[in-house]
Amino acid sequence: MSDTEEISAPDGATAQRLVKEFEAVTNTDEIMAQFYLQENDWDLSRALNIFFASKCEKAETSSAQATPVTGPTVQEAITTGMLSTQAPSSLVMVTWNIDGLDQHNLKRRTRAVVKTLQEKAVDIVFLQEVIPETFSYLESKLPNYDCFAAKQENYFVATLLRRGRVYMDKTKVVDFPGSRMYRHLLAVQAHCGSVQMDLLNTHLESTAEHAEERKKQLEQCLGVMTRRPPGNTVIFGGDLNMRDKEVTSVGGLPGGVKDVWEEMGSKKEVQYTWDLQRNSNLEWPGKWKPRCRFDRVYLRQSEDRSVKPVRFGLVGLEKVEGSQAFPSDHWGIKVDLELRQQGEQGTSKKRKVEELD
Repeated sequence: MSDTEEISAPDGATAQRLVKEFEAVTNTDEIMAQFYLQENDWDLSRALNIFFASKCEKAETSSAQATPVTGPTVQEAITTGMLSTQAPSSLVMVTWNIDGLDQHNLKRRTRAVVKTLQEKAVDIVFLQEVIPETFSYLESKLPNYDCFAAKQENYFVATLLRRGRVYMDKTKVVDFPGSRMYRHLLAVQAHCGSVQMDLLNTHLESTAEHAEERKKQLEQCLGVMTRRPPGNTVIFGGDLNMRDKEVTSVGGLPGGVKDVWEEMGSKKEVQYTWDLQRNSNLEWPGKWKPRCRFDRVYLRQSEDRSVKPVRFGLVGLEKVEGSQAFPSDHWGIKVDLELRQQGEQGTSKKRKVEELD
């Protein structure tokens, strides 16, 4: 690059997005990203090519006999979804109670969860009943995800975001003061291009005996949804252990908050997420087997309606290879989202990250 060459730097929002994408693909930090981008006139493709070429040269120099290991090419990164030359127009979300408290076939079952997330190319992942051992395994097997655990002990919820697709801005854990089961809410503020999102992942109090506490927790979470800025899309989901009558008893869903299963047509074949008539992981005495819609996804649109659910399905329906167990006693929910990005590159408005109250 010539010392006398005039460089047209992008606006702050675009520069930050390019820095984040460079970091995600190369697994480097902000300083390294800024260096390569500035040296290459903020041309992301050229900066990535030069970075990986430099890595190859260093590997060859350090050991003539060693086989150099290179990072993905730009085309490979684009193909796998790690890098997009444009902000994504769609995302895939999964919420799943992966039953980490059951030690039976735990490693095999967790491996099956990882395989499902990879095969479905899931961008936003809400997991419940995660334990420290399981979380460490997920982090090691899913290097292209940013993984956020609500806690470090007992069991907890965790949210995963696919790098290069969804970017975390801020996280916060809200404990439920009346819980006797260590339950909490993990709130992740994130963005995908111009689309700002609040991702609320939780596991509400279990069993019929704790319905009153569960309803208090639900009201607390719905309150968080309604108080978020109108420019944000709010997605609230997880293992809510919810019964329809409990939603009714708290006054129903607030205005603007939609049950995604209902929005997608209330299809019976994808209604039950804890279905002992189909899922044999748990033994249940007697002939009658319960079927419940414990797991749910609620959506509050932003004022510009930038996110639209287009498909609702279930995952985890196949038994784990080499066993008679399913990945979990719950089916996971998979939601396909359609995004409408605002503006052209370089004209996106500055993001404002507001404190969660």
